[in-house]
Amino acid sequence: MKAAIADRPERLPMFGRAGDVSVPTIRSAKVRYAEMVRPNSLVRWAFYLSIFALPFYRLYIPGTGDRVGVTRFVQMLLAVGVASQPRVCLRFVPAALLWFLGYVALRLISGFWFTPELRSLWWPSTFALIQFSLPWVWIIFNLAYFPKLRRTGLWALVWGCSLCALLHVLGIGVNDVDNGAEGRSTIFLTNANSIGADYAVAMIIVIGLGLFRKSRPGRRITSLALLALLGTGLAKTGSRIAALLVIMGTFILLFESEALSSKSRRFLSLLLIIVVLAGVISQVPTVLRRFEKVNSSNIREQEGRVRMMPVLWEMFLRSPIYGSGPDQYQVELTRRAMPYLIREHRTITSHNLVLLLLVETGVIGFLVFAIGIGKTFMRAWIGRAHEGFLPLALLGPYIIAAIIFANPMGHEVFWFVIAYGLAGTGSVLKKMENSFKQ
Repeated sequence: MKAAIADRPERLPMFGRAGDVSVPTIRSAKVRYAEMVRPNSLVRWAFYLSIFALPFYRLYIPGTGDRVGVTRFVQMLLAVGVASQPRVCLRFVPAALLWFLGYVALRLISGFWFTPELRSLWWPSTFALIQFSLPWVWIIFNLAYFPKLRRTGLWALVWGCSLCALLHVLGIGVNDVDNGAEGRSTIFLTNANSIGADYAVAMIIVIGLGLFRKSRPGRRITSLALLALLGTGLAKTGSRIAALLVIMGTFILLFESEALSSKSRRFLSLLLIIVVLAGVISQVPTVLRRFEKVNSSNIREQEGRVRMMPVLWEMFLRSPIYGSGPDQYQVELTRRAMPYLIREHRTITSHNLVLLLLVETGVIGFLVFAIGIGKTFMRAWIGRAHEGFLPLALLGPYIIAAIIFANPMGHEVFWFVIAYGLAGTGSVLKKMENSFKQ
């Protein structure tokens, strides 16, 4: 980069030609321009570590009241990185991010207006979006424009999730879900569906970059080993959502461009993937057992998500324009969809993001959030010319899951997928040059 700038000083934006200014001015301009378009070591490592640590964000130091842990460390590291190069980390603001911020503002207004007595329920989740998730999307969006950082960041997530899956398989930091009634387990007290989604996204990346693309035999063997490890961790969580994410993501990758991957390689890799995952499921059949619950006649074993949908829709129709406020629906939903939980003094949350948005903030909040998702999807669709179908394979399944059977808003990996979908197009150097000229 520095050599290229030194060879063509006349192309430096806003600084004039070599004959128009003094030599010291030209040198300072070159240094300043190079700093603007190349992240320094601190920024790069903050970027990589924030992604690598994603499955460990619920890990805290005991006795600190969940205040000092991995999340705080990542926040401090990112803050230092941003302070060292704010122009690199925060230069561009994606339009989708403004729509997501608009939704957060609507949720806050709705909460203070309709359900101020439930502030202890809706404030922490809303504040988490403001404090970490959306600023992280902003930073990741800007840094993922650099092709090398984008690719290495994806592998950082794979290695972080692989380490987490290894600990999960070894039983380190593992906790049973519902006292082990279904054979499910999670790690570091993280929600099983959330950690399952982490494994699922990492598996899609391994399939997209390590198996469906042209790669060395050694990398392909490593990718199969990582796929088996991640698949074992996913099976232990028993997350049907995560399993469906992997299936849908792999299906989308089958449409990859011939320029990036041949059909024969993709289908041969698909056969290997099926063999590996079949072996995993035969050893850890937790996910299959949970799919069998869909047709069960026992109310405790029936699919709760199916019973929730008509109840949530009816609640939405009572106040379709602006909703009934955040978390107001939980008691009624539990009483009508899963009444036995009331006797256990437990409530449930919506497992459908679309219905959650409609119930809490009405059509207004739904449209604001949906526009942000739509803009992200369009950027990922346009970016398939540069990045192939991988951004779509990560984002598309999450959108389908949110429409049908999942609420991924609290999953950090969901916002990671959003950021990568937004950054899947364009060249950072070209965008910065145009920005400077303006």
